[in-house]
Amino acid sequence: MSKTVVGLFSTMAEANKAKQELITDGYESHNIHVMANDEGLASSSAPTANESGYTDIGSGGGTGIGEKISSFFRSLIGGDDHAHDHYAKGVNAGGALLAITVPDEEAAEAATFLKQVGARDIEGGSSSKYEGSATTAAEGVAIPIVEEELVVGKREVDRGGVRIYSHVVERPVDADINLREEQINVERRVVNRPATAADFAAGSGSVIELNATGEEAVVGKTSRVVEEVLVGKQSSERTQAIHDSVRKTEVDVEEVPGETTGAGISKDRY
Repeated sequence: MSKTVVGLFSTMAEANKAKQELITDGYESHNIHVMANDEGLASSSAPTANESGYTDIGSGGGTGIGEKISSFFRSLIGGDDHAHDHYAKGVNAGGALLAITVPDEEAAEAATFLKQVGARDIEGGSSSKYEGSATTAAEGVAIPIVEEELVVGKREVDRGGVRIYSHVVERPVDADINLREEQINVERRVVNRPATAADFAAGSGSVIELNATGEEAVVGKTSRVVEEVLVGKQSSERTQAIHDSVRKTEVDVEEVPGETTGAGISKDRY
C-alpha cells in the first residue's frame, strides 16, 4: 500500500528545489508531482505538464482552480472538496503544491522531509498558521484521547511475627523440715531394798530389747500448671486514603480565520 504526502510551498522555485532534493535523497522522480498556477499561460481545462517539469493549472483570475485542484488530487490520492479548496487558495496566491507517493511505512519520513525543506499547509486556515508543516492527505488524522483511571487493589504482605520457644530450666530451692529422733538411755542406779521373788524371776535369764526410732527427710517433687502462654492471631480492618493523580489527553481546537467567512468548523465533541 502507498500514501501520497502533500506539501504547499510559497513559490514554484521552492517546490522545484524540494523536488530536486527529494530525487537526490533517493526518491523516484515519477512519484513526485508539482502543481502551480502559471499567470503567464492561458487557462486550461485540465492540469497539464509543461516544460518546467510541473503541472500548470492555468490562472484566469482563479476561475476553475478549485475544480482543477480536485482533479489533480483525485488522480493521486482522492480526498474531500473542503481540503481541495484550501489548497487551491495557496496555489491561486502564487504557491505550488508538491505531492510525493511513497509506501505506507515511508509516509511519515517523507512528511518530515517536506517540513524540513520549507513546506507549509493551508488546510483549515491561513497558510502562515501552518508554516513548516506537511500533511499526509491520503487519510484523516486521528488523535487518541487517553484517560487514566485509578485502580486500587490490595495484596497480602508479610508483616513479621513471633517465634516462641519452650524449654525446661532448673533453679536451686531451700526448705526446712523438723525431724524427730529417739535415743536409748541405759542407766544404773544404786538401790538398797529386800529382794523378792519377782526380782529373782526378772533377773533370771530375761532379755529386754528396746529399739530407738528416728525420722529422716524424704524429698519428692510434684508438678502443677501455674501459667499458660496463648498464641494466636486476630484480624482487624482499617481504611487507607489513596492520594495519586491520573492523566487525560485534552484536545484544544482553535478556529483559524480564512479569507472568507461562514465556513465554520463542526465541533461534535472535544
